[in-house]
Amino acid sequence: ANYTVTAGGTNPANAADFGGTLPSGTVSFAAGETSKTITVHVSGDTTIEPDESFIVTLSTASGGASITTTTAGGTIFNDDIALAIAATDASKSEGNGGGTAFTFTVTRTGLSTGTTTANYAVTGSKANPANAADFGGTLPSGQVSFAAGETSKTITVNVSGDTVIEPDEGFSVTLSNVSGGAQITTATAVGTIVNDDTALAIAAADAVKAEGNS
Repeated sequence: ANYTVTAGGTNPANAADFGGTLPSGTVSFAAGETSKTITVHVSGDTTIEPDESFIVTLSTASGGASITTTTAGGTIFNDDIALAIAATDASKSEGNGGGTAFTFTVTRTGLSTGTTTANYAVTGSKANPANAADFGGTLPSGQVSFAAGETSKTITVNVSGDTVIEPDEGFSVTLSNVSGGAQITTATAVGTIVNDDTALAIAAADAVKAEGNS
């Protein structure tokens, strides 16, 4: 009998999932044989995509045979994971003291049944980069961790308030060293520390002169 592979289901597979060509061929039984195996090779990739379906269909049976079950379905499960970071609430005034929380969201897409971790680190960026003093003396770093089933985590970066007159300062939060076979699709998000300090100063403009006679 001949067999062919075709797309099927809500999210159908296509030729690219099989190396560029939808498979087809012939299954042949010799005398006395009652079972044969059709092997369909699926091409692996790192693309985040839904589970995809395909159908193997028998046709044109020889030897006077009839086909009682024509089709069987297969499912290609997505096993790829992606992490992306975005600024959530990361452009605000620093305050005059204490700490102000700047937040970033890390989103996990694709396979979420296992655990995934990634490191993050803060560095100065933009025209006026923030430095360690803006974060209490040390540029923040750490790890974000997803348990099974979790798809979103928040990174909180605390900025130290001050009363120094300075330009708005920029910083970046960058992901690296992911685990669990994940890939990083958006590695960096940017925050802005908005200056909220104001100063007044007085200077003599025209204040040295003769008093006049009246």
